[in-house]
Amino acid sequence: RLSASFLNDLQDIVDTCKEKGIELKVFISPSHATQWESLRVTGLWPVFEEWKRRLVEITPVWDFSGYNSITTEAIREEMKNYWDSSHYREEVGDLILNRLFSYQSQTVPEDFGVLMTPENVESHLGKIRNERNSWAETNPDLVQLVEDLNQKSEIASQ
Repeated sequence: RLSASFLNDLQDIVDTCKEKGIELKVFISPSHATQWESLRVTGLWPVFEEWKRRLVEITPVWDFSGYNSITTEAIREEMKNYWDSSHYREEVGDLILNRLFSYQSQTVPEDFGVLMTPENVESHLGKIRNERNSWAETNPDLVQLVEDLNQKSEIASQ
């Protein structure tokens, strides 16, 4: 479920920043694709999409989530972009900052970070769904791993 309290708090922050002349930049972090896949297998993907829709009703939001060249890094012992599925390395943080502040834009992959607005949110969400389908086709083993982990979690919680 979406938290009305969270959305109200965000609106208050946006309003305060506007009143005080503060430029606010809001973004969604780039967790690994397997993290996003876990939202799908637990049935929470539609809630995640609705959350994004609600956010952009309040303020533009930079979206680094989804299935892009950073978040779909192959899983191995030593990863370039991630410490684990939800904690990215400093280099990825630098890419986020570069995108947010239009600094060294040539260093940021073209597919990494989209500024969502009410005008483009639906097309952006559709693009992420398509990218997820492409990723799933080429990574059936990871899709199965996430599904298996979800089943084990459900069994353990019974």
